[in-house]
Amino acid sequence: MTAGDSDIFRALLEDLSDGVMVVGFDGTVRVANAAVCRMFGLDPAETVGCRFGEVFVATEGFDEFTEAVFDAVIFKGDIERRLASVRVDGAVRSLSVSTSYLTAESRGAGEAERLAVIVAISDITEIKELRETELRQAQTIKKQFSKLQTAYRDLESRNEALSSLTKRVRLARGGAMVLVLGVFVVIGAWYVRPLDLFSAPPALDAGFLAAAGGPGVLPSMTVEPRPFRSTVALRGRLAPGRVAGVVSPVDSHVSAVHVSAGQRVAAGDPLVEFDTGQLASDHRQAEIEYIRARDRLAELETWETGVEMSRALRALRQANLALGDAERALTRTAFLLERGIVPASEHEQAERSRENRQLDVEAAEQELEAVKAKGGEEALRAARLEAETAGDRLRAHEEKLSRTSISAPFAGIVMIADDSGDKPLARGRPVALGELLLSIADFERLAAEASVDEADVRKVTTGQRAWITGPGFPGLTVEGAVAQISAQAGQASGRRSAPQFRIVIALDRLQAATRDRLRVGMSAYVTIVVHDRPAALLVPIGAVEQSGGEAWVHVIDPGSTAVERRAVELGLTTLDSVEVVKGLAAGEEVVLPLDAPASGGTPETGILLR
Repeated sequence: MTAGDSDIFRALLEDLSDGVMVVGFDGTVRVANAAVCRMFGLDPAETVGCRFGEVFVATEGFDEFTEAVFDAVIFKGDIERRLASVRVDGAVRSLSVSTSYLTAESRGAGEAERLAVIVAISDITEIKELRETELRQAQTIKKQFSKLQTAYRDLESRNEALSSLTKRVRLARGGAMVLVLGVFVVIGAWYVRPLDLFSAPPALDAGFLAAAGGPGVLPSMTVEPRPFRSTVALRGRLAPGRVAGVVSPVDSHVSAVHVSAGQRVAAGDPLVEFDTGQLASDHRQAEIEYIRARDRLAELETWETGVEMSRALRALRQANLALGDAERALTRTAFLLERGIVPASEHEQAERSRENRQLDVEAAEQELEAVKAKGGEEALRAARLEAETAGDRLRAHEEKLSRTSISAPFAGIVMIADDSGDKPLARGRPVALGELLLSIADFERLAAEASVDEADVRKVTTGQRAWITGPGFPGLTVEGAVAQISAQAGQASGRRSAPQFRIVIALDRLQAATRDRLRVGMSAYVTIVVHDRPAALLVPIGAVEQSGGEAWVHVIDPGSTAVERRAVELGLTTLDSVEVVKGLAAGEEVVLPLDAPASGGTPETGILLR
């Protein structure tokens, strides 16, 4: 083994969380890593190289551990696992001790020679404490469950007794009602005049009141304005007040990650950096294409004075000059042929030369037209479009190069994306444009998220006040307002569950002490005030008559002895009262049913009366 290998093994030994100690058969501690010294509260310089007995046997509280080591030395057998308790600095630690032997091949003997005892030590103090705590909790839960069973059996016996008593009360109440109705029938037959079956008077006349002893005999109540509030109770959880998703601005690879999940960052802190190799190559290619398109556009914009047009014009002029020379030569040979100076063949050759030069002129003219067409309006427009496209592509690559690092948009906590479990955000990971990498959650402002069913969602509007309580922060009530209502229902939890709509309640700004008691994800009980009327007019439900979608109450006229049957419009209702929104004024006296109290109920919360 080389010195380098020895250093590597020693570094690995020191990094182990479990203790490893080697004790020679001469009683010397040859190896003891940092974990051993930490468990026993020893100094490494006073442990390695010292006698095992001087270090451990002489120290009080190490008896069980030293016994396990001595057993391994005496019996010379492996001890797979033994539990030992040691006392270090007044605290008791539970250790798991296993021993084995360091051996070497004996020369010629064919058997392994044992050189030292290897002791592996694991600190299981926390595991043991957790197990004991778990057992104590199980016993406590068992006792509480027994108490609950006893209480439940007591409650069942009381319910049976109460049910029997209720049946007897109902029978007594039914007999009393029959008796009272009989009395009223007798009184009515004696005092009330025959009714006209073909007309229904709108008010009870004075004769009836006089026969009944006057309006004061009828049970009634004076309608007074009182506060009336209707709420919707939901269950949800606390959530960050604002969450911003951080997406990849480029197609690249991650070159550096500066944050981890749960880390707090400030606005502008670096989050992720991307590799620029491929981006720089794409930018250079885009710049080359832009330069070519720009040069092509400049060439077409000066096409009339360009090199290609000049060459075509020069070729046409040369063809015309050659045609002129050929025509003059043809004229000259024709004159000489008439006088017999030149042969006819020379004249024919001059004619062919003149025809060839004419063809050259026509070809030069066609070439000139073709060159002009290359620099026409269509070609110029296409070149402008190509230059604009190349410029846009170059600017897009420049923007990508400028966005190869992402910074925090605001101060908050880093939250890793939920769908990144199979490809964690780390150096070398490929990312696509628009891919969600992580999120920044603003925990300074909290919100509450809940779901409301389709029957109540129409009652909830943004801006409505709400208060939030929860089992995780007992005795604390936090106020807020409805900030968001989903326009689309989420998936129902069960086949028969009503569609649920997500709502978000933004909590008011909290003081530091209150904020420290709240944690994101805690259960929250949300109460939203959907109806709040500080001066509502409430009457008992029994005082209202309803038929065919209309409602009436009987109002006593204070200036006469008449009782008016008045049509009213109803609002919300509680368990025993109903709100009158139209047709009744404060201070008026309403006739009540004979067995109804005149209190008007307790107008704390209500529901819409259909």
